Amino acid sequence: MVKRHKLVCLCIGLAFLIILQKFATPEPVFRFLLPAFLLYAAAVNFYNRRYLKEIQKYNFWTALRPLLLLAAGFGLFLVIPSEFFRGLFLISCVAVIAVFEMLLGNQAENILLNETLFIAFGIFFALFAGYYYSPAYGPWYLAGIFFGSGLLARSFYEFIPQSNKVKLAGSVAIGLFCAELFWSLNFLHFHFSVLAVFLFNFFYFCLILNYYFLFHILNFKKIQFHFLLMAATSVIALAATPWRILQ
Repeated sequence: MVKRHKLVCLCIGLAFLIILQKFATPEPVFRFLLPAFLLYAAAVNFYNRRYLKEIQKYNFWTALRPLLLLAAGFGLFLVIPSEFFRGLFLISCVAVIAVFEMLLGNQAENILLNETLFIAFGIFFALFAGYYYSPAYGPWYLAGIFFGSGLLARSFYEFIPQSNKVKLAGSVAIGLFCAELFWSLNFLHFHFSVLAVFLFNFFYFCLILNYYFLFHILNFKKIQFHFLLMAATSVIALAATPWRILQ
């Protein structure tokens, strides 16, 4: 079963590359690309459900994580303007998707956190870029931030020994905070990649502190460390982009 699963995972990663490249050459045609991607995602979800049930680890939130990963990758693909860089991105996606598919059902904290951060950055970057290129769809991007960050946080908290109401409340709060910050950050005249880093840092800060809180191990040192980490990466991102104060 293990060898078969690894082979299927590699095929899933390759199928992501083939389908998106097929319907995006020379330029993405959305009315063909979106249905093809949705059919692909439905097929992947069908396989993941069967596999998780076979190993007796099926859970709605576990099965949701690969779909969020695929959605983040699809969103990033749409906002890459160069055909060459889209190709490089798809090649890297083969490895990322295959690895996390192989680890499906693994409940290790570091694996879940890394996957969560991969997905979060992809979603935030894609939606900030979407707002930059097509601001008329602002409410849809705002909803995407709320549901994306909220569902992602809820799936990360699934294996914490707390009630579903507690985990849902924390996830909804994170979704609301991220949506509010997304709306506020778009008033700043920075490049959308920098804004995505700001929101990503905030999401990580809220996610990890609430994680410690739910495990009853939150203390001042943890808050201080993660706040300084968030501040340092935000300052680095800000210093790496050209900006000036408007008079």
